[in-house]
Amino acid sequence: MKRLLLVLVLIAVAISGCTEKAPSGTKESVGDLKTLAIKSAENLSSYSLQSSVTQTMKLNAAGTNATSQKATTISESAKTVASVNLSGFQAKASGSTKSVLELPGQPANSSSTQADVYQIGNSTYVKDEKGQWTHLKDPRSAAEIWGEGNNNQVRILAEMINQSQTEEVGSETVDGVDTYKLKILTGKGDYDNLYNTAFGTAARLTQYPLFMPSINRMELNETAKMEKLIWISKDDYLPKKYQSSLSFKMTPEIIGSLDPDTGQMKMFNQSVRLGEVSVSVETTDLYYDFNKPVDISPPAEALEAKPISPTQIQATLPA
Repeated sequence: MKRLLLVLVLIAVAISGCTEKAPSGTKESVGDLKTLAIKSAENLSSYSLQSSVTQTMKLNAAGTNATSQKATTISESAKTVASVNLSGFQAKASGSTKSVLELPGQPANSSSTQADVYQIGNSTYVKDEKGQWTHLKDPRSAAEIWGEGNNNQVRILAEMINQSQTEEVGSETVDGVDTYKLKILTGKGDYDNLYNTAFGTAARLTQYPLFMPSINRMELNETAKMEKLIWISKDDYLPKKYQSSLSFKMTPEIIGSLDPDTGQMKMFNQSVRLGEVSVSVETTDLYYDFNKPVDISPPAEALEAKPISPTQIQATLPA
């Protein structure tokens, strides 16, 4: 439950407002910038965030040419606006999701969701689409939940940058702030994440565990395009913006199915080849209002909701 806010802040819309300048040398080395970013992020008392993630998946039927007229397109997007008071153990986030399914020759079918979340100490208040509030009470103390920078997304980002190979690619003005623009170089871990993302997509398409998918890792690596960029303020060295993009193509195969009699996976003598799948994922995070005073209080109806502990939730789940 302590990761509930972090899950929400990974979804959202980015307002970049950036204008690019010609590349120029930094006063500090790239290594110095990464170190300074961590030091600045460690001293944060508060921040706000707008972020977004969009995934588009195009599915072509097996044996057909990959044309847009024949493809099924699934687009999913999520947006969040959040404010975090690290010193006061308070946070709030408003998030929305939208899913659009486009089948060949048919009108698009869309659906959306909306949720508001407040995290106050060791209590999390969630408002669903029906306007109903749920109060989740963690048995741990607020200090334990918020300790070690668990909700400091800025520091987590700075630490990720510090562990990566980066290079300067210029400077830009982001949301009115002069920044250094750095590119995070692709490494082995990125290709591992690529495979995990692709396999997860294939598992979803084949309804795993009913069917066992398989993907060609060589095909995946050859078609993949990955880019990660980070903008760091020239004034206080705090990360201002993070952006990533990923795209790839694959042709999944089904190599087995679940045997209902034994509950075990039974491998096929010959795999079933599916159509080509094209996937693109884009994320953007914009950080602002660093160290500005913020007081976050849930509405009265949220505070009136009866607290539910994790043990109570588990007790109500079917065996």
